[in-house]
Amino acid sequence: MSNGSKRMANPEDMEHLAKLLDGRGNLRDKLDEAFTRAARLGVTGQLSPLKPMQSWTGDTALDLRRRAAILRAENGDPRAAALYAGFTPEELKGANLPPDAMLIANASVANGDKFDTKWLERQKGETLQDWIDRIKGDAVAKVTNNENLGEVVGDYINLTAMVSTVPGAFKMTAMGTLHLIKYFKSLKTPGNVDFLKAPGTTLAQLLKGQSTSRFIPASIRSLAASIGSRTPAPILDALTGKDSFAALSARQWAWEANLLKVGKNAGALSRATGASRLSAFASGAGTALRTGGFWRTAGIGGSAVSTVIGAVDLVQEGNPVEAFKRDKAGYVAKASGVAFNASLTAAMVAPTPITIGAAVVTGAVYGVATIVDNWDTVKKFPGKVADAGAWAGKKISEGAGKLADGAKALGSALNPFD
Repeated sequence: MSNGSKRMANPEDMEHLAKLLDGRGNLRDKLDEAFTRAARLGVTGQLSPLKPMQSWTGDTALDLRRRAAILRAENGDPRAAALYAGFTPEELKGANLPPDAMLIANASVANGDKFDTKWLERQKGETLQDWIDRIKGDAVAKVTNNENLGEVVGDYINLTAMVSTVPGAFKMTAMGTLHLIKYFKSLKTPGNVDFLKAPGTTLAQLLKGQSTSRFIPASIRSLAASIGSRTPAPILDALTGKDSFAALSARQWAWEANLLKVGKNAGALSRATGASRLSAFASGAGTALRTGGFWRTAGIGGSAVSTVIGAVDLVQEGNPVEAFKRDKAGYVAKASGVAFNASLTAAMVAPTPITIGAAVVTGAVYGVATIVDNWDTVKKFPGKVADAGAWAGKKISEGAGKLADGAKALGSALNPFD
């Protein structure tokens, strides 16, 4: 297909044709089914002339999608490079594609006859987030023509992600363990049960003057309680949760309350007064949200979103056995990350020994696995940064020299006595 005819094509038509070739239930699947049946009947040899079509359908569909992506890049579609890489429109729904890296990537796709686009192709088992992280560094390498600098950027992204998540996992592990120890010790004293609090509600305790943490200085606790006492009750309840509703789950404080029980009991009370199922559900959900307060509810939402994103990322890895063989530590880190966020969400909603214990265990596994997965990067990063700094210094020196030469030339041109 020439460049001229290619530019006259419709990318949607090309993508539809590709789907007819390798989409679910289409030509590729029918060929596979035919060969499976032939094998059962012992007549595979009769279909041997069709054997090349199996690989042809996959190769042709891939080529059609890449050609369609080139057209999209020329028309300014921000998803073009990701589609060219091999991701589907479904995988790109709601994806946060970095504009700076995508600008370079799309330019490479639109000018494939001038630039090598091999760096954009999706690698085996590579998820969308892995691909985005990789091309950020690769884009820098393409612009600067310095692969080491590109690796520095890529490593920095990975290490920043690790630093922003691992300490939180270890903190949850440490604090959760301490709370569990305190809880089980209190069970030995009749009538002195120490209820567990939901993760992320420390600030609520501080503002209401109920924090007993030995890790927070007394002056900070006193200041927070003073601020909380001067805050209007409706605002404080909206932020930290309404304690009076905690009684619906047999607790005194909002941070101890099991929001599932609160919602269920509030809904049951509404039903008892003649409310419809829908009204009862709305009443239960509303009461649970008011009990949780803004900060706790926001934490639950963020943790739940992280769980979904992580799960989608894990699914994109493909077969779990093969994915584990490709990258043992990396796969364990991703899988444990999903488990940690899921258990943390559960602990925020319903703080019990089981949910908090699960968050403690998965947090420890996630933190250790993530460090192991990035340990090689941690060791090599300082050396790469030093090399990148030397390269940058050399370029600055060259630029300064060129600037000085230019200034001399300009001065000579302007000097009538030269």
